[in-house]
Amino acid sequence: MVLLFIGPSGSGKDTQAEFLTREKGFVKVSSGDLIRDISEGGHEIQKIIRQAMNEGFLADDFIFGLLHIYLSHLKADNLVLSGVVRRHSQIELLDFTLFKLGKELDKVIYFELDDEVAVKRMSSRVVCPVDNSNYNLIYNPPKEDMVCDLCGSQLVRREDDNEESIKKRLADFHKDNDEIIEEYEKRGILIKVDAGKSIDEIRNDVETKLNLA
Repeated sequence: MVLLFIGPSGSGKDTQAEFLTREKGFVKVSSGDLIRDISEGGHEIQKIIRQAMNEGFLADDFIFGLLHIYLSHLKADNLVLSGVVRRHSQIELLDFTLFKLGKELDKVIYFELDDEVAVKRMSSRVVCPVDNSNYNLIYNPPKEDMVCDLCGSQLVRREDDNEESIKKRLADFHKDNDEIIEEYEKRGILIKVDAGKSIDEIRNDVETKLNLA
């Protein structure tokens, strides 16, 4: 099964994707994580990628080429793609990428969330730099302060998790989101989830609607 998670920053889509990875045998794939992974370091090309990413100038061909390379080596049947489609034009690119791998998109989960709640949540987010586990100091704190539950690494805040950057990401998300949702509704594969609920309630909704409970 191939799933696509869509939602604004702070909607908890990555938290739910990580749950499916740990408990249901899925592999989470985030284009943002892939780009961050290959851009970390001091080589000139890594600096260029970081700058392009910060300025929002990474070409779709680059992003989906990277996604194709990664998925072709992954050899996984159950995938949850997070943050892969951000513009309407990327829908066709994802379709083609999956087609080349002999796969197709089964379901799209849309995590609906109010902007005010999203800003509050994202301002409190921390992440593990080793295994990319996500935590929230208000809604989903680690067992030990600023320490990853899974690997014990020191948690950090992402540079772009400040209020100004968060509001910009939300504005960018809303700019193209209606067209994306409409397209997947027409295909009959869209599932809407109220992301304003608790993590456990959202998890139960996702499981039930995907028949994974």
